[in-house]
This record gives sequence, structure tokens and C-alpha cells, in this order.
Amino acid sequence: MMRKGLSKSATVAIAVIIVIIVIGVAAYMLYKPPTKVSKPVTPSNVTTVTPTTTTTITPPSNNTLIVAETTPPDSLDPAIAAYTQDMEVLYSCYQTLVIFNGTDPSTFLPSLAYNWTISSNYLNWTFYIRQGAYFQNGDQINATTVWFSIYRSIVMNQFGAFNFLDLLYNGTTASVTGYATPWGVCRAMEQIFGLQFPNPQTNLTGYEEECAYALANVLSNFNVHNQSIVELMEYPDQAAVVKGPYEIQFNLLAPYYDYLGVMSGSWAMIVDPTFVDQNGGVQPDSTTSYLSTNMLCSGPYTLKQYIPGEEIVLTANPNYWAAKNPPNFMLTPAHIQNIVIKYYTSFDEEILAFKTGSAQAIDPSPHEAPPPIYLSTVLSIPNVVMYGPVWSGGDVFLVFDTQRYPYNLTVVREAFAYAINTTEIIDTVLKGFGAPYLGPIPPYPPNPYYNPGNLPPYPYDPNKAIELLASAGFQLTLPNGTVINPNGKPLTVHLWYISTDLTFTQEVQMIQQMLSNIGVNVILEGVPVSYLVSAMENPPTSPQYPGFFLLDWYPDWWDPVAQEAWFILNVDFGGITGNEAWYNNSLVNTLTTEAVFTTNITQRVGLMEQIYAQVYKDVPYIWLYEPAFYGFTYKYVCGILVNPLITGFYYPTMYFYNGTGTCINYTPIYTITGSS
Repeated sequence: MMRKGLSKSATVAIAVIIVIIVIGVAAYMLYKPPTKVSKPVTPSNVTTVTPTTTTTITPPSNNTLIVAETTPPDSLDPAIAAYTQDMEVLYSCYQTLVIFNGTDPSTFLPSLAYNWTISSNYLNWTFYIRQGAYFQNGDQINATTVWFSIYRSIVMNQFGAFNFLDLLYNGTTASVTGYATPWGVCRAMEQIFGLQFPNPQTNLTGYEEECAYALANVLSNFNVHNQSIVELMEYPDQAAVVKGPYEIQFNLLAPYYDYLGVMSGSWAMIVDPTFVDQNGGVQPDSTTSYLSTNMLCSGPYTLKQYIPGEEIVLTANPNYWAAKNPPNFMLTPAHIQNIVIKYYTSFDEEILAFKTGSAQAIDPSPHEAPPPIYLSTVLSIPNVVMYGPVWSGGDVFLVFDTQRYPYNLTVVREAFAYAINTTEIIDTVLKGFGAPYLGPIPPYPPNPYYNPGNLPPYPYDPNKAIELLASAGFQLTLPNGTVINPNGKPLTVHLWYISTDLTFTQEVQMIQQMLSNIGVNVILEGVPVSYLVSAMENPPTSPQYPGFFLLDWYPDWWDPVAQEAWFILNVDFGGITGNEAWYNNSLVNTLTTEAVFTTNITQRVGLMEQIYAQVYKDVPYIWLYEPAFYGFTYKYVCGILVNPLITGFYYPTMYFYNGTGTCINYTPIYTITGSS
């Protein structure tokens, strides 16, 4: 889902608000879940750059990196965080059981778990926790800490819970009752604590509500020396079972091949139970305000200062458990003592800070790096390295409300697809930092599920578009004054977009002109993100629901079948939670669900081929492009690693070049500007 801009940025935020509703490489090896530890990236796999001897530019400080951004985090609580700009802070401070293998979003390295095993049916995933890992205050991390963190994320029923949907809790029950509880834990508490919840057959909401509050009470008074709580965590028939001090098993409701991807996300980050309980505890369907702005970390960095809306200061963790002997390069201790992230009110201010040296880097996450219109300005600055393109695995598309006239007419949607020149948009607005594609799955990283039937994208053919609309009886007034079907009904549409997004603004202006060329009158409706979110909370038949709008979407983990095909096309996620088009095709609904929980790659590909064929005919969306990330630093900043699912710099690997050796970077370099 939106992780991961309007996914972890504007799109992501949208999906989070109604969580209770829902929720190249050899293809086989790329998507087969690893049964052993992935081979870490080594310097032979990465880009090395040695700054020229004539370069005299040096860091203004040897121990502080200042990063320029425009959008502050929404929350620093792993159970709540949903925006792209939250992730870079979270991944520097908190840790998961497994972590991405450098820039690759599809393979994983050990983190707090040193190993894992998977049952042959993909239902049972057992993780073995490292002994000797601890939080910055010395509190140990073990299997009970993991049990606490995951159950907390679910019962709070915020964005974090969404990602365990139909794996660790029943999404249908949560949708009906408004409460999310890990499967099996309610019965476990009844048996162990002697509780008696309402009969779920006659009062499901009451049952889930009382269970959720009972679990929250356990978590808010978490005591691993309490025998009843120990028995609860060890109860065998539930979502997560503590099998030993450093062993935990997750038992899924349905077989799922990419559970490592789920466990690599921010929602699966491990928090300190004592820290949580001392600062508000856990409440069902509720946030913990203290943890949204305060952190107790186990990772390479800790939170030193947070001035909301202004800056975040991270400092090297002086008590980092892996400092002396990091198990792999992703667990390296901090090389730069302080990371200062400053938030500016505009891209002009952000670029000025970078140009004057007040900042030494510009973050590469969506909506943080200056849009392509600013590239020439940034690249006129001497001694700058531009990194990218980093393919996002996300989508930018036009959404039709398929439940309301005129967008419920396939002929209208098809005509618009022929009328819009996506190549021109990519070349003109994105300056090439986008890839044309046929959705719902983007082509990068290379994967076997992208357009397996090799369907041709809709070509740019305005004459065909005019022919289709004319056949439907619409009155069309062309730019040359020709009127087609003078007695027909004129076609006027409102195109909604986020007004603060400069790239979107340019794109909708081009789309307006392209549709005008086929006789369609387009009224642009630029609105703030909050307004669009509010509008999308309406039913699709409501005139308040935006009928035609531009959106972006970024995945939370790299399973495009679940994150794009299922969420974007299945009516179970209709509206703000993913399927903004309210597309409702019974075959697609069945096939997308089947594809997600099919573990055979060949079968998955076959199902996606059928899905593509049907969606291609129905045109619920117009697929514009897959966006690419890019970021900027001065030449002396090295160790750059941008993973599309961290959606920002990974600060622990970054360091300052001291004039000797090489400058190793894990992310490709696009260009380097000359010296002044």
C-alpha cells in the first residue's frame, strides 16, 4: 500500500486513516523467500568514487551532517508511522528482526534475529533472536519483547496493524467490529485469566472490544515474571508464540511467501515494553502521543532532539549493542556523530540552504527532493553528487470513480487512455525520471508479475479517443472549431490533484490540454492533501467523492501482487484504503485474493496474467509512470545507500571522505558537478 508520497507520503497517509476497513534478476530467485541468510552487498557490488585531488571542498563539520527536507515526520511511533518522511528516522533508530540487504528491497539480512526457519506450507515462521541485543538504556531484547511489539502494533489498530491484515488478525472481523486482535489471543486470555467475553456468535463486536481492552491491559502492565502472562505468550494456538527466551514463532492465517518482507517494515520494529508502559501504555484503536515524538532506540542512532516542524537531531548511540562487532554492514555503528534534519517551508529555501552549505544533503524520498523542474538549478551548484535513479516500486496513475457517471462508462475511460501521452509527460515534466508502464504492477525492480501476457500499453491516439467518445453520443468541440454530435451532451470533467505538489500541477495541466484536444472540457481542482483525504472518505456514489484524480502509491514491502494488484484492484479495499477507483470485477476480486496467498511462483504469474487481461479491458485507472527517487550530497559525503522501502538516506552507512582511500556508495551516481 501507500508506503510506503500520497504511500508513505500522500498516498500512504490516505490508506492509513481507515485502517479498520481492511485492511532482470532470475525471477524465481528474486521472489522465492530466502530460507537462509542473504549474501550481504560487498564493495565489489557498489559504486566507488574518489574525489579529485584538486577538490578542496571539505565538510563544515567533521561530526555533523545537515540534511535539507521540506516535510517533517507524521509520527515516530512504529505502530503509527505511515509517511515516507518518517522512515529514514525510524530505520536509523529502531530495528526489525530482518533488514533489507542494502539497496535491494526483496532480499534480507539478519538484524535482531540471527536466523529464521519457514515451514513447507509457509504458515509458520520461526525467528531466533540474538542474545546480547539491547536498547540504548540497556534493556534486553528477547522473544517477549518481540511478542509485545507486534501485539501492540495490532491492537492499536493504526497503520501498523494494516500490514498484518489477514496474516496475524482477521481483517473482516476488524472491519465489522472496529477492533483488531491477534488471532487466538482472545481464547487464550479466557482460558488462562479466567475471563469471559461476550459470545462472538451473537455479539462479535462486544467480544472483540472486551478482548482488545484485556490485551491492552496486559501490554500496559507487561511483566514477564508474571506466570499468567508467560503462559499467555506461550499459548500454542495464536498468532505469535514465545517458544523460548530467544525464539518466537508466527503462525499465519493463510500461507504467505513473503512474510520476511512484512517483518522488515517499520510496523514490525521492536520497542521497549518498559518505555511504552511508563509513557501512556497501550490503548485499543488509539495512538500513544508520547511515542510519536520520543524514541528509545536499539539501533545505531538515538533521538537527541525533536522540534516538531523544524528539526530532528539524531546522535550516535553510545550504547549500541553491535558497535564493536556488527554482524553485517547494515548493522554498522554510526560513522557520523550527528545527523541534523532541517525542515524548510519550500523547495527554494531547501535548495538555498544546500547551495550555501548550510545543508550538505537533500533527502531522496518522494516529495522531499526538489521536483525535476529544479534539477538544472541544483546541478549548477559545484561539487555536488546526484544519486539515482532509484526505482520506487511505486505507481503514479489517474483514478476514475467507476461507480459514478460518466466514469462508470468504459468507453469514456478507454478514450481518455488513448488521449493521454504518457511519454510526453515523462519527458517534459519528469526529465526522464519515470518509467512508462502498464499497471497495476510497476516494472522495477524487475519481477515476473509485471505484464506477464505482454499486453501493449494503450498508444497515444487522439483520433481513436475522439471516435470512441463520438460513438457514445457525446458532443465534442475540437480546438479547430469542429463540433461532433452537436445535439449530444458535452463532456465536462473535474480533475483533482494535490495543489502543493509541483510535479502533479505540471502533469494535470498537460492532461487538461490533451483532453481538450479531443473535445473534453477539464476543470482542474487543486486541493490540499487533507481535503482530498476527506473527500475520499465519502461513498463512491457521493458527489463529494472525487470522480477523476491524480494519485501516487508506494508499497510497504516488495510484494507487488499484494501491495499493488490486491490493494489497488480488489473491491474489499475500495476507496481510501487502496482501490480508489472502487473497481469491482468479480473475477479480479477472486483472482487477486488467490494470487496473494498462492506460494507457487508459476501459479502466481498465471493468475496475474488473467488479472492483467481483465483490467486492461476495463481501464479503471490510467497508468502514467513508475517514479524514480534521486537525492543530492556534496562530494565529501560517502556511503550513500537508498533503498526504495526506506525511502530516504540510510544514515548508519554514511561517512565523510577524509582524503584517503575511496568513497564507497551503494546507490548509483547519476552525475557529479564540477568544482567551482
